[in-house]
Amino acid sequence: MKILHICALGGTAETLLLPQIKYFLSQKLEVEIACSPGKEVEELQNKGYKVHPINIERKISLISTLKSTYQLTKIIQKNQYDLVHVHTPIAAFLGRIAAKIAGVKRIVYTSHGLPFHDLSTPTKYKFYFIIEKLAALITDLILSQNYEDITTATKLSLCPPEKLGYLGNGIDINIFQRDRLNASHQNKLRKSLGIPDTADLIIGTIGRLTRKKGSEYLIEATAKLIPQFPNLHTLVIGSECIGDPEPIQAQLIEQIYTLGIENHVTLTGERQDVPELLGLLDIFTLPTFTHEGLPRSILEAMSMSLPVVATDIRGCREAVVHRKTGLIVPYQNSDKLAEALGTLLSNSQLRQAYGKASRERVEAEYDEELVFQRLVQFYKELGIVFP
Repeated sequence: MKILHICALGGTAETLLLPQIKYFLSQKLEVEIACSPGKEVEELQNKGYKVHPINIERKISLISTLKSTYQLTKIIQKNQYDLVHVHTPIAAFLGRIAAKIAGVKRIVYTSHGLPFHDLSTPTKYKFYFIIEKLAALITDLILSQNYEDITTATKLSLCPPEKLGYLGNGIDINIFQRDRLNASHQNKLRKSLGIPDTADLIIGTIGRLTRKKGSEYLIEATAKLIPQFPNLHTLVIGSECIGDPEPIQAQLIEQIYTLGIENHVTLTGERQDVPELLGLLDIFTLPTFTHEGLPRSILEAMSMSLPVVATDIRGCREAVVHRKTGLIVPYQNSDKLAEALGTLLSNSQLRQAYGKASRERVEAEYDEELVFQRLVQFYKELGIVFP
């Protein structure tokens, strides 16, 4: 049977969807991808994955929206998929319309965080809610990465309750495992990043360099912490995405130099060695705001036995258990972020206890094998037959 995954960015397919795709390919299903062109798409194609490059904007524009929908419809009609599985808000909306026009019998949507949220303006909240509610009419199954979105969708009557399912999120806990790290390699990695030999405490974050990830609050918090922890270093792991509506790299660089902390902060750019980078850290933090599903970066850090400081938003507060695996702080508040980080920086025993509990929680709740098992069951209930 044939499945098509649709998302906006090749990076999403490569980072978030590839584990699922690999699994279902191993189960002898035909699995393909449709997303915007780019180097990630070329890399996936070179590895043998079947990817259809379709330009999908991350903001709504009438001409580009119609064009993308038309191209998606043609691809779906040509390849006669048994199931179309959509991701990310705009790509999910267009993908569902195209799948419906093309006569696909099974349409599944994974919500990586509902696009209407606490910080939305009333106009945006209403707009995205209407979009999601209309799209739900032509969706057979809506899967959520967190329980909170299921509660919200049910409360707001986004769709009939029987259309909702909990998928969760997961990672390969064997790859993200501290025991795999090589001490010599870690020392070389540290030097290659320009981390001073004197740096005895390292905090870090992972995410696109976009406004909503909140990296500027981490930079502010770092500046507040340096007087008390003069040998502190901060890693900001990630890069800007082409077409991102709110890029922030230039602002971060200016902020770092304005605060005079350029010797205490490293912007790594895009990296493929995330487990090793996490292995350099003493604390992981994600100062994100607006909306999240269930951040993969937090799960990766927890799997590497790190304590986590995260913001009080959906997804983050579900993954991190306050005062057990880490600390939850208000979003967009560098003072509270610095205070929480300072608490952990000054107490190695607390860091170790939270880190141990983090690893145990990931093993029990967020192993990607659990996600695969749930997805297999959902697909079977929709009539997908496994060879």
